[in-house]
Amino acid sequence: MVEAASHLPATVVALIRAGVPATDVGRVVALAGDTTTMRLIDLAFEELGPAEWEWAWIALGSTARREASLASDQDNAFAYADGADDDYFQRLTAYVNSGLSDSGFGEDNAEVVARNPVWRKSRSGWQEVFEACLERPDRSHLVRAAVAFDFRHVWGGLEIVKPLVEIERTAHRHPDFIQRLARTATDIKVPLGFRGRVTTDDDGRIDLKLGAIVPICNLARFHAISAGVTISSTLARLEAAEAAGAVDGDTAAMLHEAFEFCTRIRLEHQVRQVSDGVPPDNHLAPDELPPLARAQLKAALRAIQDAQKQLARFVPLGL
Repeated sequence: MVEAASHLPATVVALIRAGVPATDVGRVVALAGDTTTMRLIDLAFEELGPAEWEWAWIALGSTARREASLASDQDNAFAYADGADDDYFQRLTAYVNSGLSDSGFGEDNAEVVARNPVWRKSRSGWQEVFEACLERPDRSHLVRAAVAFDFRHVWGGLEIVKPLVEIERTAHRHPDFIQRLARTATDIKVPLGFRGRVTTDDDGRIDLKLGAIVPICNLARFHAISAGVTISSTLARLEAAEAAGAVDGDTAAMLHEAFEFCTRIRLEHQVRQVSDGVPPDNHLAPDELPPLARAQLKAALRAIQDAQKQLARFVPLGL
């Protein structure tokens, strides 16, 4: 299984070179993570014995949104029936997380993985977490919401989506949470400096994920959740938020284009790294882009910045 998973980078290289849209390639990477996870769970059952309780494996972050790249970490969580043996599921999740790492799906630096008891809870425990995120939106709960509210049920018979979505759908009734969620969309500084010049680190690069893709994801999450939309995909969130009147059409269209463009140049950058035998990352040198692509990058960053400013004018942020 590990050997089979090792072919994923070469598959991504072939897809990008064949002109497959980068957003579709992100779905392929997420699907590979899903199928690897499911096989690892089967292998864990062979070693530990079958589970006696219902359970659910949950994808988080970019994998949940089906927007993964070759540099994406594994972000996942786990839910089990109330009264189940957590010790059994601790062994199962540790086995799967380790297997995912061996298969090339990197460990998350913040330990947002199912083996961590913070991200492995009973169904009622997860309901309490979601309710606390809305009712007590301090920094720790806001960080938790920014991750946990992008979730997708991967496998397992436990009904976990419906009870959590029902809680998430009430977010608009919690103005303090909505205001603080807005801060996650406006507080990340886009790498644009004086006269709209792209500002780089000392090595002449920008973190395309942190400086462009994450702000768009956060903007889409805010507009969707504040409008009662509970889907996870960034582009679907923008479309649904526009349909609900939560964001104007021009802003939604610009963020849509910016997301597609930044996702494409990020994957193209990672494909070049894989071809050169370099571990893929998100740090792109704008000067290495063709002139037209550099202009498009500036336009994309400017669109993100304008959307952040627009949100800051209409949402109280003095927190």
